[in-house]
Amino acid sequence: MIAVRFVDVGLLEPALFHATYIGIADVLAHGDPPVVMWGRSMPHISLGQSQDRHAELAAEIDVPVITRPLGGGAVWVDESQYCFMLIAPLKHAPPRPADWFGWGLEPALATYRRFGLPVERRKQDLWLAGRKIAGSGAATIGRCAVFASSFLLSFPAERFARCIASPSAVFRDWLLKGLQQAMTDWASHQAPPRGDELRHAFRGAVAQTLGWRLADSTLSARELAACAEALAELAEPAAGGRKRMVAGGVKLNAETFLYERRLERGIELRLVRDGTVIKRRRRAA
Repeated sequence: MIAVRFVDVGLLEPALFHATYIGIADVLAHGDPPVVMWGRSMPHISLGQSQDRHAELAAEIDVPVITRPLGGGAVWVDESQYCFMLIAPLKHAPPRPADWFGWGLEPALATYRRFGLPVERRKQDLWLAGRKIAGSGAATIGRCAVFASSFLLSFPAERFARCIASPSAVFRDWLLKGLQQAMTDWASHQAPPRGDELRHAFRGAVAQTLGWRLADSTLSARELAACAEALAELAEPAAGGRKRMVAGGVKLNAETFLYERRLERGIELRLVRDGTVIKRRRRAA
């Protein structure tokens, strides 16, 4: 086993939450041990690094929007999620970035199974009972592989749906119903564990799956300074291409998409799963 720092940041404001793992990654050198960051954030929408806020989100929403330096789509983050980041100098991560997802999700899989939940991995996500319960994102930051995911104890589908840009009221209604079919959370299957129980189980799972011996740690002075720099950069407006990541629609999970398109004489909505249209509606414009 290798000795790895475990930094529990507690509950942070959204921008500081993202700035913290960025700052840690910016400081770590090639020969440094990895860092596991654990914590929660106040409610916000987190956009993937290539997404445009004006294309993806409603004009007015009641929570902050943070564009993270990790890939993926728009996600809801709040106090009901316990998030973890693996921040590892590249020599401690799989050589191929495509393999980071299997590597990074192993501790989460083991944690769920310790609580009796038969979660399985599908590509970059975790699924339970045919629905997505966790996503993930990864990127190279500084000299580090950074991988992030979370334990979703409860999911406010209606509140999240209100934040997503909807070209029509019908689209918004389908979006909510689609999210309820595509997503699940811990509370829908059993009473979620206390935060300290989940934290303890996750630490054991990291040791079991990654061979990392975790030791409690705090941020160094250099890391705090780097976090402050990252916080200032996150405050700058993110550039965007004014296009949705999914043309004409939105991704609900790895297999399910909702589309709306304008036809010559009306509007068509399609809910697509595994490339098959499972619901279609056409109406006058």
